[in-house]
Parts: sequence; structure tokens; C-alpha cells
Amino acid sequence: MISNPIFSVGERNRRWEAVRRIMAKPQWNLDASLAPGNSDKAYPRYLTQIGGRGGSADIVFPRDPSKPVFAFTGSGRNKAFWEKRLGSWRSDGKLVVGDGEGSKPLIQKLNELGLNKPGTRIGMAKLSGARFDPEGLVPATFLDNLKAGLPGVQFLSMEKWGADAGPIDEAAMVKGAEEHEVIRRCAQVGEKAIETILRTARPPARQQADIWFPTYMAMFAETGEDPTRLSISLDEPSNSTLGAPVADPLKEGQIISQEIDATVQGYRAQVNHSIFVGGEKTPGYGYYKTAMETAIKIFLESIAFIVPGKTTCGQLVDYYAATVEKLNAEDRSGVVLHSSGIANLSRPRLGPSNSRGDEGIVLVTGMTFDFKPAIRLKREFIQDTNRQNRTVQIGDHVLITPSGATRLGKRELKPLATEG
Repeated sequence: MISNPIFSVGERNRRWEAVRRIMAKPQWNLDASLAPGNSDKAYPRYLTQIGGRGGSADIVFPRDPSKPVFAFTGSGRNKAFWEKRLGSWRSDGKLVVGDGEGSKPLIQKLNELGLNKPGTRIGMAKLSGARFDPEGLVPATFLDNLKAGLPGVQFLSMEKWGADAGPIDEAAMVKGAEEHEVIRRCAQVGEKAIETILRTARPPARQQADIWFPTYMAMFAETGEDPTRLSISLDEPSNSTLGAPVADPLKEGQIISQEIDATVQGYRAQVNHSIFVGGEKTPGYGYYKTAMETAIKIFLESIAFIVPGKTTCGQLVDYYAATVEKLNAEDRSGVVLHSSGIANLSRPRLGPSNSRGDEGIVLVTGMTFDFKPAIRLKREFIQDTNRQNRTVQIGDHVLITPSGATRLGKRELKPLATEG
């Protein structure tokens, strides 16, 4: 699989129109948006498809649709690379790829576009953060040079918590049909990763890394892009290895949990499925099976609770928390709703007591996200072989349709054992 830009001009126009519509809202009132390639590369990629191994770009995105969008890639070699691959997006002159680098070409272009008058409002991506990078990622010298070269122009943060998340963050939450296909592909590759873990988590594998490397290579071969996340943990919460291969020993009776984010066209979409090492007669299997069946029940009941256009993220995770308690379990998820998207554009992202700034976002048609209950059954209900009951997790990507949430995954949701 070779990764190439795949989105049509129609999809370009759909997302550009959405971004400009939000830029025009009174609370934002932005004359242009600036997405520096030297900060969070998700924003340039969302606006232009420029990203990944071919490098990023500094993007000048005017609110006025009669003015072109400019992408400065930083070198003649990079310019030629992206001009070749973005022919359809450039053919009508609405996207121009240049080879400038740093603040100087941006200042020049903003002057040429008439975006240099005192009081001009320019939103800058990652000037400050919401869920991540609260102090932003924009280099101080870069910003100082822009302010010096464009006196009187206001450079404003363009992202914040909640439904009014900002021109790019908010637009990226609701995806078009072409994006849905990319997310669906990510979910399919994630399920192949689960199959690989199930197949390799047995002799001759002796440690976590013996599972991690084959899984990583299987995902990379399917998409041509590095997985955004592959965290595999043994008897620990799914993200405890932070996406790294480690030397933790693999033993019979362990529970393997993971965060699996395959990447297609820069988009991530997570799936999760705890796996038992051994078979039905292995000590600990009875607890694992009961816990997984409970987690699956919680997953199905929670997504059935969603009423498109009415249910908020906060209401969903509160319903989830109540269901966990009702079924003799404890929430161990932290984040239970993790949206798909490019890097930090994967919002909303929250749990019962985590990232509650996104709780007011309404779940509407077109949204896609991983819903991933992670639970530990209470010991007075059932006892594991360990001194403390272990956590299990199930997570599948869903699409919000006019009639409700539908799974994008195809695998059967059931307990999985390496000797099953």
C-alpha cells in the first residue's frame, strides 16, 4: 500500500466551506487562518493534504473564497513533490504550493492579500491548546517576526474547549462520506492487528516485543503509513506501554490489552479488544470471560443510548458510568470516547472524569469515534487469580447516522483466547 492524497475536490470544498463558515461567526470573526507546519502538523494536512513523510507546510487560509489558499513547503524539492501529488486540488488555482520557509513568505503573502491592515484578525493554529499543549506549539521567534512584520494585525488563538471549538477543530468533528471510508479502512486494519496479536501471542513469543513488531509491520503493510498508536500491555491498562515495544515477559494466564490506531491518509481510528493468553482451563479465564462479556454489554447498551442531534458527549459518558456501576464493575477507562481524525484533531475526547471540557458537544450525524469501555469487576462480585481484579477493554469504532450509532468494525465482539 502506497500512501497518496486521495480526497476529491468535492471533499476539499466541503471542508473549506465549513471552516470559512465558522471563521465568519461573530465570536471568531477571522479574516484568515494560519496553520504553521512547524507546530501541530494536523492542521496543514486537514486543509491541504500536505503531511506525512513528505513533510508539512505553512498554510495561509483566507476567509474570502475568491482568494487562493497558499501552502509554503520549505524547499524546491518539497514543492515539486506536493505539486505532483495535489494536481486535482491545484487545477482550479484555489490551492497554490510555494517553496518559501519561515515567517518572511507569510508576511509577504499576507501583504499581497490585503491582510495587513490594523485590526485584521488572523487565527493561528496551536497558538494555545485545548486538551493538549495548553501553552501552544508556535515558536516564539516565528510569532515575534510575524507581529513585527505586520504591525496592528491581531494573531489570535483559534481553538478552545467545547462545541464552539474553533474553525478547524469544529469542522473536523463532522466528517464527510470520503472521510468515513478512510475511517472505515482504519478500523479494518485495526481488526487485522487484533488477529495478528491473537496469532502471535503464543510460543515462540517470549515478551511483549515479540507481539508488537509483527503487529506493527502488519499494520504498516496495509496502509503505507506508520500507526498513530500501537500500545500493547500485559496485565496492565492498555496504554501503559505508551506505544513502545518493551521486554515485558509474556506468560500464560495474562490479559493482553491494547490501543490500536491504524493510520490512513493521516487519519487515526482506534479499536481495542483484550485477549486472554491460554484457554478455558487456564487459571484466570473465568474472570476474563465474565469481565469481557460485561464490557461488551456496556458497549452495546451505551451506543444504543445515543440519539443523534440530541445526546451530548457528557450525557453519553455519564450513562456509561451509571451502566458500569449497575453491572458490578468499576470504570478504568479514563477516556472512553475517542474520536477519529488527524492527530490532535481527533476531538471530542473524554471520559466520566476526564477532559470534561468537551461534554457539551452534541453527537450528530457524520461523527465517528471509538467507544472503548475499560472496566474492572468488583471483587465482591467475582475474584480474579491476582490479588486485585484486572482491567479488560473492548472498543469499536462507530459512525453516527440519522438513525443512531452503527459499528464500523466487522469482528464478532466476544472473549478471545489464544488457545480458543
